Amino acid sequence: MAEKEQDSKPTGNFKKNQLTLWLSIGFAVTVIMSLPSVMLILFGLLPTFVAYVVDKTPQKNAAFCVGGINICGVLPYLIDLWIGENSMDEAIKTLTDVFALVVMYGAAAFGWMLFQSLPPIVGAFITVLAQSRVSSLRSIQRKLIEEWGDGVALSQETLQSRVSSYEQIEEPSQTSTTQDFQTKSHSNDIDSLVSENKISPQEKSPAEPA
Repeated sequence: MAEKEQDSKPTGNFKKNQLTLWLSIGFAVTVIMSLPSVMLILFGLLPTFVAYVVDKTPQKNAAFCVGGINICGVLPYLIDLWIGENSMDEAIKTLTDVFALVVMYGAAAFGWMLFQSLPPIVGAFITVLAQSRVSSLRSIQRKLIEEWGDGVALSQETLQSRVSSYEQIEEPSQTSTTQDFQTKSHSNDIDSLVSENKISPQEKSPAEPA
């Protein structure tokens, strides 16, 4: 078993290294064949890369929020580059256009604004829903208390403590009841024995002559 595990580990590392190698080769070929597009994407998506580095959470919500809208700002100019003259001059011309930069980075800023403002709004909305749910449950609880009494509003721990206290109170009473029953049974046995051994008055008087 140990030998099989050792053999499987190098195989997994080899596959991982092979995948990394092929991805690196594909990225290099893409950079060489479409260098203008890569340059436009790198400079246009700088806010997304910054958001990925700044966001320390495992989910990387900031990177997804900023990156999605940032890509929407870069994509029109990228399509224009693909449709028109796909050259370095055209890419540099797009990157030096102030209006294009405002659109790209403005979209990223809008993504940052959404990331900063939406969580408190959603949290407040969820809080309002929870409060309304609590109020409806309390109204239902009041109706149940009116119908069944205060016992339905007690917690499980309180009910258990009350049950245990009732059991402790009932144990001495049951013991005393048992003792009383035994005393009564003993007294009844004594009375029965006395009645059996008791001599009637007719037996005590002497026999009359015939």
